Amino acid sequence: MSDDLIPEACLGFAGPEDQVVSLNVPLAMEEGQNCSYHSFDIEYDSDQSETLTIRLLELDQYGFIRTALQSASFPVALVADLVSKRKATDEEVAEWKSMADED
Repeated sequence: MSDDLIPEACLGFAGPEDQVVSLNVPLAMEEGQNCSYHSFDIEYDSDQSETLTIRLLELDQYGFIRTALQSASFPVALVADLVSKRKATDEEVAEWKSMADED
């Protein structure tokens, strides 16, 4: 498979105003590479504004969604609570700073 077909994290847009409705993140492999055939999709549905859904997706050889393998819905408030409590580790901060220095 060509390297340009290996997925990167991306946002999904929908609706008449092109609002962000999902975040798609490739499954990470042990070697630090992104998996070409699986990704996670975190989706927000404005009709169910209190809930987020995360799906494990299987992708075809061209990077298009073949099927959703598993999904789970959970309250938006839970994610907000987790994010408010999460602090970056010293190692994460050092890595972000080194990545910014490379750009």
